[in-house]
Amino acid sequence: MRTSAVAVALAAGTLLAPGPPLRAQDALSGVGSATEVASVQFRFEDGPSLDETDLRSRIALTGRGGLAGLREFLGFIPFVPPVGAHPFDPLELQRDMIRLRNHYHRSGFPKADVRYDVRYNAESDRVRIAFVIREGPPLAITALDFVADSGPVVLPADLQAEWAKFVEEERGKSRRYGELERRVLSDSTARWFRHAGYPFAAADPGAVIDTASNQAQVTVHVRPGVRARIRAIDVTGNSTVAARHLVRPLPVGPGDWYDGSALEKGRQQLVQMDIVRHATLEVPRDSARDSTVAVRLDVAENPPRLIRGEAGVASGGGVSGEAQWTHRSFLGGLRTFTLGVAAQTGVLALTDPPEQLYRASVTIFQPFAGDRHVSVAGGPFVEYRDDLRDRSQAIGFEGTVAYASSPLRSISLGYTISHRRVLDFGLGENLDPAQYLPLLGLATPAAAGTLDTTRNRSAISLEGSWGRLDQFANPRRGYVIRPRIEVTTPGFNTSEYVLADLSATAYIALGDRLGFTLRGFGGRIFPFGRSVDDALTESPFISLLRLRDVTFTAGGTRDLRGWGSQLAGPKLPEIRVVTEENDAGQTVTDTLSERYTPIGGLARVAGTVEMQLPMPLLSPKWQSFVFLDGGRVWTPDSRFALDAAEIDQDDFFMSTGVGIGYETIVGAVQLALGYKLNPSALDERSPQAVLDALTAGQSVTSVPAESQRRWHLHFSIGATF
Repeated sequence: MRTSAVAVALAAGTLLAPGPPLRAQDALSGVGSATEVASVQFRFEDGPSLDETDLRSRIALTGRGGLAGLREFLGFIPFVPPVGAHPFDPLELQRDMIRLRNHYHRSGFPKADVRYDVRYNAESDRVRIAFVIREGPPLAITALDFVADSGPVVLPADLQAEWAKFVEEERGKSRRYGELERRVLSDSTARWFRHAGYPFAAADPGAVIDTASNQAQVTVHVRPGVRARIRAIDVTGNSTVAARHLVRPLPVGPGDWYDGSALEKGRQQLVQMDIVRHATLEVPRDSARDSTVAVRLDVAENPPRLIRGEAGVASGGGVSGEAQWTHRSFLGGLRTFTLGVAAQTGVLALTDPPEQLYRASVTIFQPFAGDRHVSVAGGPFVEYRDDLRDRSQAIGFEGTVAYASSPLRSISLGYTISHRRVLDFGLGENLDPAQYLPLLGLATPAAAGTLDTTRNRSAISLEGSWGRLDQFANPRRGYVIRPRIEVTTPGFNTSEYVLADLSATAYIALGDRLGFTLRGFGGRIFPFGRSVDDALTESPFISLLRLRDVTFTAGGTRDLRGWGSQLAGPKLPEIRVVTEENDAGQTVTDTLSERYTPIGGLARVAGTVEMQLPMPLLSPKWQSFVFLDGGRVWTPDSRFALDAAEIDQDDFFMSTGVGIGYETIVGAVQLALGYKLNPSALDERSPQAVLDALTAGQSVTSVPAESQRRWHLHFSIGATF
């Protein structure tokens, strides 16, 4: 028989508790020391006002959670959270009920009542607990006054209007009076005074409560202290950086009224510097004299030199990595010098041939250049790439002047100058357009035109960012809008253009692990000057190819996920010409194609709707998502339009799919499977089949479609470059 002291305690506790007796599907005599809690739920008789996650954090008993049986069965799989032990303690149940009741009383529900309902299943030896909560009416604030020790709050004339506005706003907030609201009111009042020049201000709210009507008359006792100006800012803890550089981010200084909120904003800017590990601001009380105070800035510095690296795997580029050597106080101050190398090797890539990129750069970053919101960065770079655009080498310089009032509210002016030597245009192995286009029946050799193997670029760009996010690493709420305009400078450029681009992202949370991500893109390129000089006398394909470094494409892990990188929209087979002898000793030339090469366009619109979903069996680090992507890349300028009939592929394409992700210490692991909803004629056919049809003068649609080409797998680990 399993009757024990635990069951006796349960029965005794039930009799003493103000709630109803325990109800059970099986007899309570079966409850013993091995009994576990199957689940803990909350039932609200008059609607919930407090967050259920917060309520769970207030109690000691825990349940086994959802799909516990399946989780136990799959426990051998890494990352599947274990079920664990969840013992049932009747005395702890009583304490949990009292904890919840006290929490409601402290939260402004003085008449809240908490009971419990427990049901026991003898076969599984588990109980299901439900806390039944009746919140009752909240304790409403009916009056709010602010007083000083000697009567009404008296302030200098320059603060009276701002103080009146603050009082009006606080009174206008409809709220209950609880412990949290009391602390918020105390903090906001003290913070206002510290912003207005009172470094030692304090506020203590108190209330006269009418329990019969559930009303509270609140009085905030304010002790402003002395209003003081800053006499000096003393810096301690620094050994590498001089004090004058560390106080530069602070928006107020000696001679200004003390402003706690402004000093905090400056401190937050300061800790973003690489050399600064930690920074605190305080005003010692013994520093106050003659209506002035000394502010003490205490910093902890990082080592002046740093080596760091990142690695990842992307479906198109394979194993990728980046390494940087940084001097965090270059030539003194907060200036940094960074030597960086990046490599996208193509090893383990899912595409064949893979995309490769090797890049080295030197960057000097100067923060607070004349103004605490202004920074300057720039330096030279060298690059080798072998991707869908071309195989080429480049050398150049990039520089930026940025004004940022916050990380997501900035505007920057950039300049780029580069010289690129093209080794292969990506049309095929050592094929120039005069050879390539006739093979596809798109132009005669005489009408094709020619491409220089060098591309020079000198451009000025203006970019902005405006938004608000709840967090940067994994945002759940907020938005970001990023406009960009770029124009080439006269004289040096191989091609000349004006580019306008706009992207926007919004995050909408529907719960702790449920939400939407919305993305939109739009852009247009307006060629002029050298870009249009030969546009009417050569193949439009050649004219468009001269703008290939800036033309728009779509498709890939961050874009239309039913397509490979840059392959949603205009594209053509990449051709490889193979000459060999057959068995009869005759020379035979074959034209082969293993992949498509993107053409790009002068205009783009694209959008994504993605819904994030929890994965019940797995930890919160796991997340699944479903998506619907759409986009179009086309060329509205008739001088550059290919007019290639069925292979133009400038419709609005859409894809849908599912994916999963996992947050690791090296970044997110993501796997997504996309499906093309309305593929083009080329999307459903292999490059070789399309090439054979074009060279034979046949319609592309005469080639049988391959249904498996509607699917595309995207995979990435950690950082990609």
